[in-house]
Amino acid sequence: MFLTGIAGMNRVLERDVEPPYLTLVTGPPGSMKSSFCMTMISNHLANQGGFGLYCTVEETVASLQKSTRSLGIRLPRSLQITDFTELRKGGSNQDMDYLKFTRKMIEHFKKKQGDNFRVFVLDSLGAIYSLTTVDEEMRKRMFDFFDFLREQGLYTFIITERYSDQQAELEGNEGFLADAILNMGVDLRNGQIVRTLQVEKMRHVRHSMEKQAIQVGQTGIEIIGPLFD
Repeated sequence: MFLTGIAGMNRVLERDVEPPYLTLVTGPPGSMKSSFCMTMISNHLANQGGFGLYCTVEETVASLQKSTRSLGIRLPRSLQITDFTELRKGGSNQDMDYLKFTRKMIEHFKKKQGDNFRVFVLDSLGAIYSLTTVDEEMRKRMFDFFDFLREQGLYTFIITERYSDQQAELEGNEGFLADAILNMGVDLRNGQIVRTLQVEKMRHVRHSMEKQAIQVGQTGIEIIGPLFD
């Protein structure tokens, strides 16, 4: 998944991982979290086949497609992009069960696509938290939701905002539940902004812990090598 999705990922991982595998993609605004995940899922489906689902809570499908194409990412026909923006307009956000709706949507495509359904992206968890009350019950439901995702046998990527002073646990202890945490960042070097990726946690595979510089290449986000202080 990782090696077939992002050019240069072989600099970071010794080998690829097998599904089910749940990855948190964290970082501040502007660190290209969505672009990273869209590059990953598009290239993987184009190279390996299968069906993928990208669910965006805040951005419309049209806006996401426009941003994606501006980066040179070719969207495969086997990628379904769905947004929640119309749902958010339809009534009280407190009354809308976004996790339940997401589960139903995954179950629908799993029934329709079977084992051909390979990859799911949720963009973003922070947006869902902003629309609901984060309490002990919500944390329990998130634990159950992560279990549900693993049961589907998918590569799962969950995007969430996180600033440099925040811990991996985030709102609902997702850091403990995830198989991997990829931290996207923005550094200032010699008066220029450099976007970065760093593996904070990754189960089942040897990996580099160095901060990696990333850039937009011909097929989206690519890793160009370690960023040394």
